[in-house]
Amino acid sequence: MINFIKRIIKLSILVFTAIIFIAIFTHIMKSKDKISLSYADMLRYIETSDKISKGKLQVNWKNLVAIDSVRHEKNLASISNNDIEELGNRFIEKKSTSYKNFKSKYRLRKLDEVLNDLNFEEKERKKVYEYLEQLKYKGLTRNELNESSSNIKFIEEISDDAINVFYDYGILPSIIISQAILESGWGKSKLYTEGNNIFGIKADTAWNGDAIQMNTTEFHNDEITASFRKYFSKKESLEDYAKFLHQNKRYAKNGVFNASHYTEQAKALENAGYSTRQNESGEKIYAKLLISIIKEYNLQLIDSKAQSVE
Repeated sequence: MINFIKRIIKLSILVFTAIIFIAIFTHIMKSKDKISLSYADMLRYIETSDKISKGKLQVNWKNLVAIDSVRHEKNLASISNNDIEELGNRFIEKKSTSYKNFKSKYRLRKLDEVLNDLNFEEKERKKVYEYLEQLKYKGLTRNELNESSSNIKFIEEISDDAINVFYDYGILPSIIISQAILESGWGKSKLYTEGNNIFGIKADTAWNGDAIQMNTTEFHNDEITASFRKYFSKKESLEDYAKFLHQNKRYAKNGVFNASHYTEQAKALENAGYSTRQNESGEKIYAKLLISIIKEYNLQLIDSKAQSVE
């Protein structure tokens, strides 16, 4: 009986050791297959994708990283900006695309189309999609990003409505969402929570609805009390925001609706006087703030999603 118990104990130890070994081996193998994406390389891919996209359509930088990670065995630092450009240009085709008020002389090609061009085998295609999953929450922001992040939840909460506004009015989703983030403090401002006013639009003489009084800062640090529009819902705020830009001629005059890229549209909004934000030197900083938020949280990829319509 004692010998039997000893054998059982030995067998249990062997099984437990084997399980631990398999778990460690699996972890090591998975770690080997992870993308090691430095901040510098991420920035290169984002900026190169933006360079390709200006005047055309927004290329998804994560697609480029995933493809190059397969082609160059994850050695992204060895890839030149010219090589990144060459790959990115494969995603843009000179062919008209239109959806409601969104019109372009170009078409964004799908990932599988580009993989076909590159003669990727099934195993390589699978790796591309595995790497894209790893990149899901990668961005320039130093904050922790995952599906439970309050910032990610806020972005997802208004993304679909932002895309619909883009189709109806031509305002890029990245611009809409970055303004919502900036103007509402990620949905935590009193104006947002009490008045459903996402974009800080004031109750001017053209407004016939309810209003709410709030303290606000003009220019660098001049604090005043102003009257702001009050809405029944967030959706109403989004729709009124788009109508507000279209009804005020200064936005069209400054090229807001002719801009095809978020960097251009952000600057056009600033030039049109949407915000008076300045730094200590009196320089306008509104466009810079929007562009920074867009890059940090990959909001330009929502533009890419919206522009991928057939």
